[in-house]
Amino acid sequence: MSAPPALLVLASGVQGGGSHPVRGRDTLLVVGLIVGMAALAGVLVAIVRRRRSRARPVSDQWAALAVMGELCPDGWQATINLYGWGAPVPGDAPPSRAPLVELEWKQFEEGTGKVAIARRTWAETIPEALEAMVADRRTDLTLEQIEREAGGQELWGGS
Repeated sequence: MSAPPALLVLASGVQGGGSHPVRGRDTLLVVGLIVGMAALAGVLVAIVRRRRSRARPVSDQWAALAVMGELCPDGWQATINLYGWGAPVPGDAPPSRAPLVELEWKQFEEGTGKVAIARRTWAETIPEALEAMVADRRTDLTLEQIEREAGGQELWGGS
């Protein structure tokens, strides 16, 4: 039970005689495709790394506890107030068609326990309020780092 010679020729991939010599243009085309694919792979790796380095959004209380614990190593405290439909809200509340969430947070000084920073943020949902609190603290840290790198010079034109 041997295969006919015609099937062996088709299976080997050699049809119509011997192999054909590779032309110079074909080689350049293959090398160009390889270089192009390598460049595309490099761009994709850069995009994936950039996405990983971005801070994840905080959407629940446990993530907020963890992140704020890292951002405020000397302690912090937050209070969430929920306002229902028709409830009186403070005068500094933004206009909104939905019930508002007020989040007040404080950061404490090292050792003394005094309030170093006190802020209030408004949102329409609790996850939005938590994200605003974390974003506010990250902004503070970025500004502090800029001030340190500027050599303690006053950046905002104050005295």
